[in-house]
Amino acid sequence: MTYISYTFVLFVILTIIIYYTVNKKWQWAVLLTASIIFYLCSGPVFLIYLVLFSFATWYGAKKLEERRISKPVSEKLLKLLTAFLIFLNIGILMLLKWSGMEFALINRLFGTSLAWRFIMPLGMSFFTFQNTSYVIDVYRGEIPAERNFFHYLLYASYFPYIVSGPINRYGKMEHQLFGGNSFDKDRFYQGLMRILWGYLKEMVIADRAAIFVEEVFGHHYMYRGLFILIAVLLFSLQLYMDFSGCMDIVMGVSELFGVSMTENFYAPYGATTTAEFWRRWHVSLTSWFRDYLYIPLGGNRKGKIHKYINVMIVFLFCGMWHGAGVTFLIWGGLNGLYQVVGDMTAGVRKKACRLIGLDEDSHGAQVRKKLVTTVLIEFGWLFFRAEGLKEAFEMLRRMFTGWNPWILTDGTLYQVGLDIWDFLILIVGAVCVGWVSRVSSRKDLHHLFVSQSWLYQLLIISASLVIWYLFGIYGPGFDPADFIYFDF
Repeated sequence: MTYISYTFVLFVILTIIIYYTVNKKWQWAVLLTASIIFYLCSGPVFLIYLVLFSFATWYGAKKLEERRISKPVSEKLLKLLTAFLIFLNIGILMLLKWSGMEFALINRLFGTSLAWRFIMPLGMSFFTFQNTSYVIDVYRGEIPAERNFFHYLLYASYFPYIVSGPINRYGKMEHQLFGGNSFDKDRFYQGLMRILWGYLKEMVIADRAAIFVEEVFGHHYMYRGLFILIAVLLFSLQLYMDFSGCMDIVMGVSELFGVSMTENFYAPYGATTTAEFWRRWHVSLTSWFRDYLYIPLGGNRKGKIHKYINVMIVFLFCGMWHGAGVTFLIWGGLNGLYQVVGDMTAGVRKKACRLIGLDEDSHGAQVRKKLVTTVLIEFGWLFFRAEGLKEAFEMLRRMFTGWNPWILTDGTLYQVGLDIWDFLILIVGAVCVGWVSRVSSRKDLHHLFVSQSWLYQLLIISASLVIWYLFGIYGPGFDPADFIYFDF
């Protein structure tokens, strides 16, 4: 069952009807039942895995709290128990993600032909990180351990975020999931609008860009110059619209039940530095790494060298989290290196700008910084998307050889799956999404929308539905299951 399917829509409608029909004290049970049914669609074996690891985490955290409060023990023993629970989640996650690479290394070293690979349960990366943050928060005494296992299982398996996040903290979700919620017309309406916005991003922009991206990356040996450059640019557009669109859908669905989740994007491509980009992109993940890895490692408290080492560790681990392969490590390492070099040269760059009379706060300087940041991020996305290291470097080489600007005017560009109207839709769509993101950072667009007359609201909704219907990607080649972050 995918988020873009009639089955999912009917599933949500039925769950909403039951949710607001039963007594508030049993609403959490409705959500738990719906989450189990949703996850069962990915396979009964995966559900067993989810339940077993959720139980182990819940039981271990409960015992951890009991030993700390009722039966005082040494701090060392508490740390060992916490480390075991973390390893149980993170260690097995990495084993499953990297199993293919491990067998490839063994085959190369010993001349064997092992090909067995573990199958990753759906959404494992996200519920693993939630389990880990829960254990650490209980150990730190920041939250009480949950006494009801089925409550905890709902937190671990809540169907709007189980597949692709965002990564939510137990302290934020506890009351919302278990306390019961009355029907709120405004929140419900806001959720519906956000779902529609997410579908527009995914089906009109992301799925359209994917056609060009799949062709060029899949047959990179046939393309050079601008073809590859445009494919990289469109991949970044596809990734953002795909992931942020998915977040809009799941957060909108959650709002229908009166449950708010952590925002995951704040107009990342408006960032003026790579550090700022990562404060705006996949916020729930970057804040997780900050709170549970970077700060425990010492953060910036032990001097510049330790700070830079910690930054590199965080981003290398981020690369490993996204997938098995050297390309993901390079992608993570590049983003860490950007921040290290940026911090190291900040003082020199400011002095240089003062010497030549450049105002770093001017509009032109802001545009320049955004362009430089975008170029650096785009360079990293090439490694993120490439099938392997060899392919990534081959694409880089071909990008800068055989330069072919004439494809923009002779029609060749429009023979790679997209015609001129498709490119126009992508450009207009990207501009519209960028404008909405910028305005929404300063104004409450939902409040502004609902404050208008019913006729104005009806026209906007009707126009959105027409755009979705006319310009969405459908047909034999359309696969609505391909949300990119489903793989992570």
